[in-house]
Amino acid sequence: MKSNYLKIGCNTVELVEETLKLNNIEGKILYVAEPIVDGIYGSVVREQIQKVGILKTELVKHNTISYAMSIAERIIATDVSCIVGMGGGKVLDVCKYASYISKTPYLAIPTTVANDGIASPIAVLKRQDNKPKSLGCTMASMMLVDTNIILSSPEILIKAGVGDTISNYMALLDWEYAALSGKDEINGYAYLMSKSSIDALLKTQYQQICPDFIKVLINSLILSGIAMDFAGSSRPVSGSEHLFSHALDYYSTKKNLHGLQVALGTVSMLKLIGHDCDDVVDYLKKFEVDVNPRTLEIDEETFVYCMQNARQMRTNRYTYLNDADLSTERLKSIYKELVELL
Repeated sequence: MKSNYLKIGCNTVELVEETLKLNNIEGKILYVAEPIVDGIYGSVVREQIQKVGILKTELVKHNTISYAMSIAERIIATDVSCIVGMGGGKVLDVCKYASYISKTPYLAIPTTVANDGIASPIAVLKRQDNKPKSLGCTMASMMLVDTNIILSSPEILIKAGVGDTISNYMALLDWEYAALSGKDEINGYAYLMSKSSIDALLKTQYQQICPDFIKVLINSLILSGIAMDFAGSSRPVSGSEHLFSHALDYYSTKKNLHGLQVALGTVSMLKLIGHDCDDVVDYLKKFEVDVNPRTLEIDEETFVYCMQNARQMRTNRYTYLNDADLSTERLKSIYKELVELL
């Protein structure tokens, strides 16, 4: 079930009816949303669905694997012909996985751009022990991204999206390193798309978050998702910086947005391997994406421990972490540099 319809722009939330008709959707349509998002935009979407087929509703309050599976079972058992999911990462991942399991078309309407999950072929859902697990699936077959809705979301979520995409910079360096070390092979198409997504951001003409920049950011995030689809894994957008973020999720008591953590991980890794990080730091500062470890309430001890244990988060992914100097003395020095730099 490949993506075949994508619209990005102002008021695209009003194109639900048109999108469903163009994709020959009819019959029972399951509308899935977060309660808060439904309260704000739900009436607009529900009204359009009812012009196309029979509206069924599911309001999401959690994002577990078992819950996504139950929705898939409901879809199969009641002959639902399409899912329309609207919300943030929680809803989109639940819908993405339910669509994959049930082999049902899925129209995604993201309301935030906090990470590249809006278009990735990966769903991050919680296991029974409440720990997140990344599950392979497929991208949404249809997507409507309304820039007005994105701009009205909390600004910190937009900044997290900037941080998530900038992490492609380190991920590609790690991929190159793994290939040179004979530990992996590079998919040229996936590499090019990931590189294009990061170049679009670093070379953008915009100096602040505005409607036109939001379009650039969305395009970049979607390109990252397509890169993963081509590679058949998250390799084009996820390297040592993501492993560091996973370690923070696992070991740190302070929970930060994923996009901010991987941005910090990117700068940290660039400094660790002695690579120039000026372009990345300047870019983050231009859009006021504050990833200073002290701002994120990551103390020196936690930073050092998570860096030293990051590669254990995914032992089959070869990155610079496999060979870098992870001595406590070296990492403490980098932590101090980050506090001063960021």
